[in-house]
Amino acid sequence: MIALTAACNWDKTTPGYVYMDDMYRSPSLEAYQPATQFADGLSARKPVAGTVSRGEVPYGLPNTNEAYELSKRNAEVPAYFAELNAEDGKVLYGQFCSHCHGEKGDGNGILMQREKILGVPGYGSDRLPDITPGSAYHVIMHGKNNMGSHASQLSYDERWKIIKYVFQLRAEQNGGGAAAPAADTTATAAL
Repeated sequence: MIALTAACNWDKTTPGYVYMDDMYRSPSLEAYQPATQFADGLSARKPVAGTVSRGEVPYGLPNTNEAYELSKRNAEVPAYFAELNAEDGKVLYGQFCSHCHGEKGDGNGILMQREKILGVPGYGSDRLPDITPGSAYHVIMHGKNNMGSHASQLSYDERWKIIKYVFQLRAEQNGGGAAAPAADTTATAAL
């Protein structure tokens, strides 16, 4: 009886004795477990440098004040921006922006009214005189002041739809002036 009990395998994660063990149990790594074969000791690997996820458009400007100033002259505004319908961004604006910036883009959203967040700017030229589509994109990507980044919540096309709608709200606040200035094509995209 003792020999029979000793021959039993109580560990249900292993099959006991196996012929050609390396073929039965894969040498795969478990997620987030230590891995001795890598120098950093991590099993979760980072993507190869320079790779871009399918459907993503890389943004080369870092989160610095200098890059924000450069984004005002950024030439990376897509060619189809001029043809976008501003109303396509209205629903997205309502979901992601209006609670702070307000339905009319005046900076009087529900969080401002309840004094949860203070100092949210409106889009009028009196409050934000020098914004451009490139600088608005930079703020969506990296955030600015109290506003955090919305890069993970919005796709590339959704960001530009919102920006188009923001410039429509800006034009309404400015009395129907130009909705979106043309991007300066002489700007560089990298620092």
